Amino acid sequence: MQRACGVGAGLWLASHAVLPAALSLRTTRAPVLSLLAVTAVLGVSAVLLRPLRGGPTWLGAGTAWAAAAVVPLSGLAVMPWLPPEAWRTYANWWPGATQVVVAALVVRRHWPAALAAELASATLITGAVLAAGVPDPWAWITALDQPALLWFSASVGARVLFDRTGREVERYEAAAARAAAEEAAAAARARSAAQRRADLDLWAVPLLRRVAAADPADDAGWAQLPRAALGVGRGLRDDLRARALLDEEVRTRLRAARARGCTVDVVDDRAVRGDDEEFLAGVRRVLAAVLPACADGTVTLRLPPEGRVATLAVEATPATTSAVAWALGARLPAHLAVDVDVDAVGGSLWAQLRTR
Repeated sequence: MQRACGVGAGLWLASHAVLPAALSLRTTRAPVLSLLAVTAVLGVSAVLLRPLRGGPTWLGAGTAWAAAAVVPLSGLAVMPWLPPEAWRTYANWWPGATQVVVAALVVRRHWPAALAAELASATLITGAVLAAGVPDPWAWITALDQPALLWFSASVGARVLFDRTGREVERYEAAAARAAAEEAAAAARARSAAQRRADLDLWAVPLLRRVAAADPADDAGWAQLPRAALGVGRGLRDDLRARALLDEEVRTRLRAARARGCTVDVVDDRAVRGDDEEFLAGVRRVLAAVLPACADGTVTLRLPPEGRVATLAVEATPATTSAVAWALGARLPAHLAVDVDVDAVGGSLWAQLRTR
């Protein structure tokens, strides 16, 4: 579409500016002015049509008004230097050729400058025709202003159509985005429900069977049940409280860390859960990297209400804390930054993750 518009504009300028100006050099009394006018029209048209070649669509107001001034100035360089009988021929090329400038200004949202150019051109044509005293002057004026009426109205119509089409596209894209988000949310809920059922089958059901079969007289076996119940409860709460921080790798390493005796909590307290999947993916990678280093103590990863940051707190032995600090520094994703405060002697670590 852009190439077709560019080719059309080029053909119009060649057939309505360059060729007529070249063929009418003997007709005009100021051939140099005519050639300068053609050069100016071609240059301004090339600048205004840059979006067809991938350039920016924004155009400054000063540039727009300067471009608009080329339209009546071209008329001053051509029309007064032609004999009146040549005004309604291609020797008087400027009323049609300069409409590319007008159309480009309208489409690029500078219709006041385009309208001012058309009014100035109409004033020039009217004054020249009336001063020449030709018979039936208003027929001459109407004929010479016809390109301006056609191009300006068509350009305004095209701009309105583009705006309406843009609004419809935005509406359809927004509806598609909402549908995709709803579908993704439904899929996430389905995966979460399936995961919870799998966790129940894998962990809760065997635990309940152990409880049913346990003998209170067996002190060692009976003492292990509360710890096992806490681990199962935390695993089930993970999916309810921090689904965005879980994937298969994180779930597996969470279970392994808890089986080693480490207390791990993942919490999502964000007030608004927006489009931050890249950040969450990085946090999941960090969590998967540090969990194998957790052999004891307490580890808490939390997304605070303000979002876009994550905090990691570790209270453990100095060996575990040092291992977590090393994993955090060695496996940090490139798009994340981290602030770390480590007390290696006391066995505590606090870190804040954020997007760079």
